[in-house]
Amino acid sequence: MKLDSKAYILVIAILAQNVVVLLLANKTFVSFLDQTIDAYRYPLFVAIFINILGFIGVISVHYIIKFLKKEKDFILKLNDSKGIIDALQGQKHDFNNHLNVVAGLLQIGKDKQALEYIFKISGKVEEVFSISKIKNVEIAATLYRKCAIAESKGIEVDLYIDSNLEYIKIAPIDICKILFNLIDNAIYELDNCRDEVRVLTLDINEVDDKYRISIGNSYPVLSPDLYKKVFDRGFSTKGAGSGHGYGLGIVKSIVEKNKGIIYVESFENVGTVFTIELPMNVRLREAEAQ
Repeated sequence: MKLDSKAYILVIAILAQNVVVLLLANKTFVSFLDQTIDAYRYPLFVAIFINILGFIGVISVHYIIKFLKKEKDFILKLNDSKGIIDALQGQKHDFNNHLNVVAGLLQIGKDKQALEYIFKISGKVEEVFSISKIKNVEIAATLYRKCAIAESKGIEVDLYIDSNLEYIKIAPIDICKILFNLIDNAIYELDNCRDEVRVLTLDINEVDDKYRISIGNSYPVLSPDLYKKVFDRGFSTKGAGSGHGYGLGIVKSIVEKNKGIIYVESFENVGTVFTIELPMNVRLREAEAQ
């Protein structure tokens, strides 16, 4: 059993214990059980004291739950930080490889090819570092980590980031859950396809007072009759008994809880694209603009 599960069981036990204490200190409840039980007939000051302790216990449970949630968020942030470190280490390794390629081309007199290679790599580096535009650390960490995983599997990653998501209203942990599920699904599909070119695309921009995030994979192509079914709990294109089919349902519920919308489109020679639209905190943006 996981530590957080044990903690919540303990919280429930404490809450139940305090509720029982409150009930046993209540004359109406005790008399309802058995009017002849003299042992539960407390003096008034004792009953008041027990009630106070009971209420303090219930309030303590509230703060324990808040603490557990903060601890969970902290662990998620720590994992994201490790993800950034792993991604940076991977980029360092790739950078050294690129330098070796350039050096090799120069040594054999292929100056033109070396220059073309440098231009190609510099464009890719600028694209990856566009993630640094994003103001929220948790979101940026998630994207760095997932892009590094995709590239380690030989998947080409195309990034188009035209917004820093500064005024996004959704909680960081919720948007990270959305990104985890959608990008993991895309990586899974691309990692298991036989296409020579496998592309993961991520597009972040602003439309009116909304943020639009699109995540696409070049494989597979879905038929239109599956556009709504993919969000049903338990539905999966990975086959029966795969244990999959719940991630997109979770994503949809989180998006709708935050007053956003999600939809999917699929096209031949393009692939499948999931698009999310989430509201912007317009009041905060206008207040900072003044």
